[in-house]
Amino acid sequence: MPRTGALLSLSREHHSSLVIARAARQAAESGDSAAFPAMVQRIEEHWRAVLCEHFAREEQLLRLAADEMDAQSAVRVLAEHAELRLLTSGSCELDVPARLQRFGELLAAHVRYEERVLFPQLQSLPGIGSAADEPT
Repeated sequence: MPRTGALLSLSREHHSSLVIARAARQAAESGDSAAFPAMVQRIEEHWRAVLCEHFAREEQLLRLAADEMDAQSAVRVLAEHAELRLLTSGSCELDVPARLQRFGELLAAHVRYEERVLFPQLQSLPGIGSAADEPT
């Protein structure tokens, strides 16, 4: 089903997140500790440039649709957002390779879940397309 409204722009942003998720996993698997700082910086930049606002828009859509959608989907997405926020912050307790691996795996799975489960649910709700176009 083609995406509409804010789901269209959110879906398009998912591509760049899948690219960075793959790069994070590859950096972790390489074992090249000299490459880790640059990858962490890329993730932090992606957070500031894309994910921070992206998550805020998705969470607004979840609030708008809370009474009409599957609560388990919303709980999962919010929990994954919280973990991804932690993984992008300096306060994450994992060592760098484990952090990169977890970030890459979780972000890729998260994007795929949203595309396959969450977005079809949201798009099927009456009025969510027009509500999704409204500014926050």
